[in-house]
Amino acid sequence: MLAIFASIFSGFLSASLANRIGWEAAPALPTGAAWTQLAQMLTPGLSAQSYGRSDDPFRNNGGETDAASVSYLTDRTPATEDVDAYLAGLQQRLEAAGWTVTDTYSTSPTDIETGARQNNSQALIARNGALVLRFEDYFDAAYAEGGLRVSIYRAEPRWLTGSTLAVGLLGMLAGWLLAGWASRRLEHRPLAAFLAATTAIGGLVLLIPAWLLGSLQYLGILSGTAVPDSPFWHGLVPTDDFGGMAYPAGAAITAAIAVAALCPPRPAPATDPGSAGTAKT
Repeated sequence: MLAIFASIFSGFLSASLANRIGWEAAPALPTGAAWTQLAQMLTPGLSAQSYGRSDDPFRNNGGETDAASVSYLTDRTPATEDVDAYLAGLQQRLEAAGWTVTDTYSTSPTDIETGARQNNSQALIARNGALVLRFEDYFDAAYAEGGLRVSIYRAEPRWLTGSTLAVGLLGMLAGWLLAGWASRRLEHRPLAAFLAATTAIGGLVLLIPAWLLGSLQYLGILSGTAVPDSPFWHGLVPTDDFGGMAYPAGAAITAAIAVAALCPPRPAPATDPGSAGTAKT
């Protein structure tokens, strides 16, 4: 059982490392004329009142690892205050430009007792081959507030998803072989075998939350049903949700491997050659 779990988690760790390295070769966010053309299609005639951009693959967003993005805000106008009509027009422009709208939903706060929406705010998510769009039109007539929030980040390329899966499968094989090597090396050293198994189990248990979340997210990416704005391995980042467990988990797994590597194998107990004979009758 330990070998099976070692194989599974080795595959997860290998896939995570390969995915993070692969993102360095992913296409960059649009710049220059390409960005200007895209912004005009999304918010024609409106200028950005606040603009932010990060060109690294990922960023630390308040303790969470998010995909780097280009984002901006615009003020409200009479056109944006009609939220339903504005999003319907945006959807038509997106589809004409080759984008696919994957989700629309309300972002309006609701009354706790009645469940009624307190304003009319809606969001839209769309993607094309390389980019993901999050677009929100918010308007609160009671407080005369509103505007558009636009955020664009990179979708994971198909080649990166496939290579991540391939490296993960190789990592599973490597984990199985590593567990077999450790088992054979510590076969006749029960105390060292117990110590190595205990520390390995402790390290793997600490990785369970990150593995569960990452596996579910990666299955969504493989099936094309999810376009998350954070990597599937974000639970391994020390500053992220479950990332605080990454340090002790890594230390425990490293200690288990060190025990197997540094402990010299003990030869099997010698057997009496005479005991193997059989009496003749």
